Formats: sequence, C-alpha cells, structure tokens
Amino acid sequence: MALSRITTAVTVSAAGFALGSGLLVGTLPAGAATVTASGQTRAAAAQQDASWAQATAQTDLAEIAIGNLAEQRAQHSATKMMAQVTISDHTKALASLKQVASQAGITLPSAPSTTQQSQAAQLKSVASSQFDATYDSIQIKGHELSISQTRTELADGSSSAVKGNAQAYLPVAEKHLQMAETDYQALGGSVSGVDAGSGGLAATQPANDAPWFAVGALGALLLAGTGALGLRRRSSGRFSRLGSR
Repeated sequence: MALSRITTAVTVSAAGFALGSGLLVGTLPAGAATVTASGQTRAAAAQQDASWAQATAQTDLAEIAIGNLAEQRAQHSATKMMAQVTISDHTKALASLKQVASQAGITLPSAPSTTQQSQAAQLKSVASSQFDATYDSIQIKGHELSISQTRTELADGSSSAVKGNAQAYLPVAEKHLQMAETDYQALGGSVSGVDAGSGGLAATQPANDAPWFAVGALGALLLAGTGALGLRRRSSGRFSRLGSR
C-alpha cells in the first residue's frame, strides 16, 4: 500500500511540474496562437490603412502647394497646365479621402511631410530657368512613391472603404506620373536619370557637374603621381643600401 501511495504521489507531482513548467514558459492552448496571430494580422492591416491614408493626405496637400508655385513660376505652358490638373485632381482626392478617413476613424495630417516641405522651399528659391525641370523631377519621384504605396494598400489593407479610395486614386496618380515624365522629357531631361536617392530632386543640368569631374580626375592623377614618386624613392633607397654593402 505504501509503495502504491508513493508511486501515485510521484505521478501527480510530475504532472504538476509539467503543468507548472508550461505556465512558466507561456505555453498557450492549441487555438490561442491562431487567435493571437489573427489579431496581429488584423492590427497590421488596420495600421496599413491608416498609414496609406495619412501619407496620401500629405501628398495631396504637397501637390496642391507646389502646384500653386508652378502656376506662378513655371516658364512653359505645358508645365503650368500640368500644375492646374494636379491641383484640381488632388483637391478632389483630398476631399474624398477626408470623408473615408472620418468614417474609418483615421486622423489625417494637416500639413505635408518634412521632405515635401523642403521640396516646396527649394521650388521657391530655385532659379527660374531651373524651376520647370526641378518641379517635374519632384513630381516623377513623388508619384512613383505614391503609386507604390497605393499598390501596397490594395494588397494589404483591410478597410473596404479605404481600399476603394485607393483604387480610385491609383489611375489619377499614374496619369500625373505620365504627365510629369512627358514634360520632363520635352525639357530635355532623361527620366531614367532622375536620382532616386535624392527624393526626386535630380540634377537638372548635368553639364554643371563637368568641373567637379575634372577636379576629381586631377586629384586621381596627383594621387597616382605621388604614389609613383614614393615608390621610386623607396626603390632608390634600397638600391643605395645594397650598393654600400
């Protein structure tokens, strides 16, 4: 009898230890992991909706602001016409987005991003002869980014209302990109030359870089000459020592 009670006690203790260990390491019931993962997926999708709506609102505000600058400062009629189209389209897009965001409980920003404000500041101060090309390059990179973000929303968003707004916005952004590329090429620019790393602020006059390339080449020649002179001096020193032995 005593042996039986001891065996039972050991078995119960082992079961209790296993249960306690499971609690310590955070073992969840079989369905709990699925519920948690599902909740995280829904939260990520909701965050995607909010991020897209907020970024697109900033794009709308920025496009309206720099469009007004282009109406005043652009030198070519085609550039001014593009500015008028973008102002009109983004004003409508922003009004529609505000309605959707209100229904979805998303708070929209009231000003463009820091980068977009810096681009507007550059457009205010850039030389008149460079304004159109600079404006176009900002438009190209800005709309490429906006299109990419919108496609991500359509793929990963959760709100049907927000995704519906994104679906309507996409062809508008694509139209603006095509207009900017056409205008930039008409001014003699190369779309493939727009620097992705500068936020769309491409060098609009590659010829101005020529002096810097010349300085760089001269520096390379000087470095090469210095290296060769040092090598000759070291070789001469070695031969002198050998001759004196």
